[in-house]
Amino acid sequence: MRARTRPPRDGARLFLAASHTAGALLLCAVLCLVSAVWPPSRLTLVEVWYGGSAALALLAVAVLLLRDRPRAPLAALVAAVGIGGVLVASCQTLAGVVTTSLGLVVAGQAAALLGEPRTVRRVLGLVVVVLGLAMLASPVPFALTTWLVLALTTVVMSGLVTYLLQRLRLLATTDDLTGALTRAAFDERAALVLHDAARRGRPAAVVCLDVDDFKVVNDTLGHAAGDEVLVRLVDGWRAGLADDDLIGRVGGDEFAVVLAGRDAAAAEDWVTAVGLRHVAGDPTWSHGVAQADGDEPVRDALARADEALYARKGRRVGGSV
Repeated sequence: MRARTRPPRDGARLFLAASHTAGALLLCAVLCLVSAVWPPSRLTLVEVWYGGSAALALLAVAVLLLRDRPRAPLAALVAAVGIGGVLVASCQTLAGVVTTSLGLVVAGQAAALLGEPRTVRRVLGLVVVVLGLAMLASPVPFALTTWLVLALTTVVMSGLVTYLLQRLRLLATTDDLTGALTRAAFDERAALVLHDAARRGRPAAVVCLDVDDFKVVNDTLGHAAGDEVLVRLVDGWRAGLADDDLIGRVGGDEFAVVLAGRDAAAAEDWVTAVGLRHVAGDPTWSHGVAQADGDEPVRDALARADEALYARKGRRVGGSV
């Protein structure tokens, strides 16, 4: 019996992962518990901090239980911002308000790890609004300057982290020549696509692509010409992809594509369509298609597509169709 695939344990690299989120929430729960057991002020409402600690701990457990849900870290971060707002509102001193607000500042920085710019902006806006409302709700007189400094720090630091992470993601996950995903990034994201398709009962197909006689191009025209050929071919393949589809470079002149929502027949149609974009004079390429078998491992689907590719190559060399 084929083993079921689980999505990557920590989601895509350089993105907020379930295990990271749960660890951060547990750390916050411990800090809240410490503040309740050893309150920094005799005015501290320890029952609120006990409640906050319990809520954060339960949230951490929920994230781990729902780790196969891609949106779980986002939901947990939003819930944690709400809990942080309650804690800020309960503070009885200015020092307590400022210190506790730093947790919301960190949450704003963590938003940069979500990856989607629109989502990051929305979470940042939520943090800034919750911070202002919590400070207004606190018995400590509202200090506009303090709120502005904390809000500006949150936005600026999150923007800096977002920029750096975008550069790191690009370097870590993208082939610098063709723009296709690297092998590691492709395997990781393909696992998520296949898992999501199986969960929704939708088909998904894997296509392996191999440039024919690519060594001849490099040996006769040079490696620079070979690089240009690969760039043109990948541009043609990518032009036929939908938003949820993936293309990765899995070897020197070997590429793989995941087509979400398409079965093997539809994948063959995709191959035919992108073949029409072939530039005259460029080397031809061979392909193999495999429809994902439920929630199977990516390596198994790739192996079957690769077998189909080399079977096709063998038939061509043997003179059969």
